[in-house]
Order: sequence, then C-alpha cells, then structure tokens
Amino acid sequence: MGKALLAIVLLVQAAADDKAAVDEAIKRFNKAVANPSPAARGSALRELAGKPHDRTLKVILNYLGADVTEVRVAAAESLSEFGDWKKIVTPSLQAGLQANSKDSKVQVAILKTLGKMADPMGIPVIHNNFREPSVDVTTAAIGAAGAARQKESMDALVELQKDVQKWLKNKQSGPYRKPDGQQGDENECKGRLENIQKEIIKAFQTITKEKWATAGEWEIWWGKRKATFEIPK
Repeated sequence: MGKALLAIVLLVQAAADDKAAVDEAIKRFNKAVANPSPAARGSALRELAGKPHDRTLKVILNYLGADVTEVRVAAAESLSEFGDWKKIVTPSLQAGLQANSKDSKVQVAILKTLGKMADPMGIPVIHNNFREPSVDVTTAAIGAAGAARQKESMDALVELQKDVQKWLKNKQSGPYRKPDGQQGDENECKGRLENIQKEIIKAFQTITKEKWATAGEWEIWWGKRKATFEIPK
C-alpha cells in the first residue's frame, strides 16, 4: 500500500509540475508575441513548440491562418514537434494548405511538416501537390513524400516522373509556371522540369535507400521491385 500511495503522489506531483511548466511557457509566449517584429513572433512560436502539450498546440494552431507570412511559416514549422497529436495536426495542416492557397511560402512550410510527421493520412495531401503551378510548392511536396517514406508514394512519384519526361520530350511546360504566372520560354520550361526530375530522384533515393541516378533506371528498378518492395529501415 505504501508503494502504491507513493506512486500516486509522484504522479500527482508530476502533473502539477507539467501544468506549471506549460503555464510558464504560455506566459512567456504571450509576452513575446506582442513584439511588433514578425521574426520575434515567429521565434516565440518555435520556443513554445519546445513544450508540446494540448494547450500549446491549441495556441500554435491559431497562427496557422493568422498574422503575416513569416509568422504563419513559423507556426507550420513548429507543428512538426507535435508528432503525438497527428490526429489533430494532420487535418489542421491540410486546412492550412487551403487557407494559404495564395501564399506559396506557407504552403512549402506546411508540406515540409507533413513530410516530417509521416502520417499516412497526410500522404494523399502531399501527392495532390505534385502538379502545383508553383515549382516551390511542387518540389516541397516531392521532398515531403521522400521524408515520409511511404510505399504508396513510389507509384505517385513514378507517374509524375513519366509526365515530366513526356513534357521534356515534347518541349512542354506541364502545369508549372514562373512566380509571375507565365510559362516562360523553352529553356525556362526545360529548367523547371529538370529541377523537378532531380527532386523526384532524391525522393526515390530517400524512400528506397537505392542510388540509381536516372529516370530510366528508376522506372526499370521499380517495375522489377514493386510487387515485393518494403520500406528499408
């Protein structure tokens, strides 16, 4: 009985200590976030994320669609610290993508966090951004697929690679555009597609830990291994 009582006392004390630490973290945040500097407010969010908790998560989520770009980016990046809250974070990030559909910097940060979270529920969201007009968003989505390392991303990346190779062969742009929304000349189109192809290969390498370096090699390799492939540790 004595040991059981001691265990209960220790649990109660730990809970009290945790509440006090969270209270203090939020208090510091509320003071820091009043700073007129976006960089300072972003730093405050990142510091708060160092204390993952239901309450700190709620605070950070409020900034995913509020304030200026730099602060929303910080909020998106900070959510990568909340891996134990995937059921809340993943749909919130998905909603954040829609809310920030005209802000590619925030979209990039959200996609990178989705990749770090590696939540299977977030994989379709990542794949859906492979053909965004913004090359920054597209490459962030490809990188996120690599970081998440899910088998289903291989098929999605192979299909994207086939499209990229087709567009290169036909001297087309695909869906991708310059920041001003224009397609650009033939060299610009080619350069964008070649950069996207490089990111696809990096994602393949990250997922599989294989070192093939060309589109053709990867297509052949995946055709032979698809049926039996398992993600290596």
